[in-house]
Amino acid sequence: MFRSTYWDEEFNKLAGLKIDRRRLVIVDHDYQSSGGYGIVRQAELHHSAYLPAWLSSRQYGPPQSVAVKQIKISAVDNMPDVKRAFTEEVLVWSRLEAHPGIAKFLGFYADFKRGEAWLLSPWEPNGNVGDFVHAHKLEVPEKLSLLFSTSWTHRFAMETSNP
Repeated sequence: MFRSTYWDEEFNKLAGLKIDRRRLVIVDHDYQSSGGYGIVRQAELHHSAYLPAWLSSRQYGPPQSVAVKQIKISAVDNMPDVKRAFTEEVLVWSRLEAHPGIAKFLGFYADFKRGEAWLLSPWEPNGNVGDFVHAHKLEVPEKLSLLFSTSWTHRFAMETSNP
C-alpha cells in the first residue's frame, strides 16, 4: 500500500505538466506508428480547451503539431503498476531537455480509470531515426554518424535518469 500511495503523490506533483484532453485533436486517425509500449499519432495541440478549435486558432494562432504516444493499457494490467511506470517515464523525460537528440517533452494526459495515458512531444515530420534511415538512401558514413549520435544520446539519457 505504501508504494501505491508514494506513486500517487509523485503523480499528483506532476499536475503542472498535465494537458487538458480537450486541447488535443488527433489529425489522422488512419496514420499511426507503433512500438512495444505504445502507438504514436499526430495531433494538434490547441491553446485553449474552452473554445472551439476554429475560434482558438483565430484568437491564439495556429495549434502546435504534436506527437501523441498513447501507452498500451489493457483491462488485465495492474493499474497501480501502470501508474508507477508512467509516472517514472514522465519524471525522467521531463528532466531530459538538455540534449538536442532527445525529443522535447511537452506534457502528458492521463486518465487511468479510462485506461488512457499519453505522452506529448513536438511532431517530427521525418519520424524517428529508423524511419529516417529507411526513407533516405544514406551512405555508410552517414549511417555510422547517426548510429554514433544515437548511442551517445542513449548514454546521456541513461546517465541522466540513473544518477
